[in-house]
Amino acid sequence: MKKIITSIAVCSLAVCAFVSCGSKSEGKKNSASIIGKWALSGVDNQEVESAGLIFHENGNGSMYEDSSSMFHFEDEGFSLGGSVISNDYVKEEGDTVTVDVMGEKILVMKKLGGNNGYYGEYTLEGGKLYDNFAESMKEEAEKNGKPLDITLNFDGPHSELIFNNIFTYTIDDKKLNISGSSAIFNSDGSALSGDYTIKGDTLTITDSKKTDTLTRVK
Repeated sequence: MKKIITSIAVCSLAVCAFVSCGSKSEGKKNSASIIGKWALSGVDNQEVESAGLIFHENGNGSMYEDSSSMFHFEDEGFSLGGSVISNDYVKEEGDTVTVDVMGEKILVMKKLGGNNGYYGEYTLEGGKLYDNFAESMKEEAEKNGKPLDITLNFDGPHSELIFNNIFTYTIDDKKLNISGSSAIFNSDGSALSGDYTIKGDTLTITDSKKTDTLTRVK
């Protein structure tokens, strides 16, 4: 069980390298809005079908990933890494849902409303799953002076993880500047700065080494 949960944390950080950028390049200023949810191209693999970034109006940013193949709810219980944990181990007390196997809490989450059975939106508050994410992003959490904020969405056989407000961004003339999470961007903690363009529903971010392409999620 521990090996499965640890691999989930590793998979969640695997998409991070995809958005690593350096600095300094030339480009055209963009008038289209970057605000919204953007899927990174080329992420699809055995563990993660899709992942990307969310740019909020207040200058904060989040990262999301489709976690369906890693965990989701089924009629029989909670599926984790291909193994189903029986509903007998899924406990619901008020707004809190806990998956607890023989005293070992796998996850503890609180409903955020609009739930249908176990389907709906939650905030992840504890358990082995949360602990692994928190440890992976410990340095950034300490910088921010607050615990990691993770939202989970369950819808049938699908699930989605959202790491809320883990970076900040500004748009300065021709540049998109992102800073805040060394776990997500550059390993040395330096800010991302690159030219960006938006054409229709396609966002490209370019530095001297490569171009990353994202597609707006509607």
